Amino acid sequence: MEQSFFERVYQVVEEIPEGRVATYGQIARLLEQPHNARVVGWAMRQAPRGLQSHRVIKKSGEPSPDLIFGGKGTQRELLEAEGIPFRPNGRIHLELCLWER
Repeated sequence: MEQSFFERVYQVVEEIPEGRVATYGQIARLLEQPHNARVVGWAMRQAPRGLQSHRVIKKSGEPSPDLIFGGKGTQRELLEAEGIPFRPNGRIHLELCLWER
């Protein structure tokens, strides 16, 4: 039985190690669907409990919309707890922590 796109997204997200982040577009490209970054975002909104979805961010280095994580600043707190560095402008320092498969 073929996996759904969302299930494939979740498999990739499970591979992102602690202390690293990936972008929506990066995940879409890994799944050979480079124009589906927005669909990856939809998948993250419906992610199963326990998936480390806080490690998926916007290509600009900004955290995801707060509503995904249940409150303002929640994703940042989770990422900082893993040692993810943020710049003064609130964006993640991607050069230091972008995951590469």
